[in-house]
Amino acid sequence: MSEWKFVLDQLENAELLARSDRAKPRQAALRRAVSTSYYALFQALCELTARNLVGWKTPWDGFTPIFRSIEHARARVILGTSRNPHPLGAEVEKVGIAFKELQDAREWADYSPEPHFDRQRVENGPYFSRAEALRFVGIARDAVERLNALDEGTQKRLAALLIARPRKETIR
Repeated sequence: MSEWKFVLDQLENAELLARSDRAKPRQAALRRAVSTSYYALFQALCELTARNLVGWKTPWDGFTPIFRSIEHARARVILGTSRNPHPLGAEVEKVGIAFKELQDAREWADYSPEPHFDRQRVENGPYFSRAEALRFVGIARDAVERLNALDEGTQKRLAALLIARPRKETIR
């Protein structure tokens, strides 16, 4: 798992939210569980990047800017599966699939007034369920474990890609 305990705590909090209210879970708690799951994975990427590029022992004024340099949209592109196979390998491709699914679910959970992210869904009624929230927690947990299990070289390449900005071509 991530070396940063905060990521593990976020995953635990997401699971606690999803399991709260035994009889009938509140939709707000289930949505917060989805959102927290996404942010656990996102912050695991931030931690991986800063740890691999500047190291944990770097003073905060050196660590924090690298940690905060990851952009959500850029991470989705770098982790994206449009390139098959993924240039960083099958495990990064699996993390990318999880990232996209969690990001889409998080945007619904945080911003949509609709009772379910799948408009076509009719099974188990119109509302989002505890089982679905727990599935997203599991997806995040698995993706964080996959990130942590990547070899050092792949972690460093991923970290560099996450913060690198391609140069614009000049018009001649």
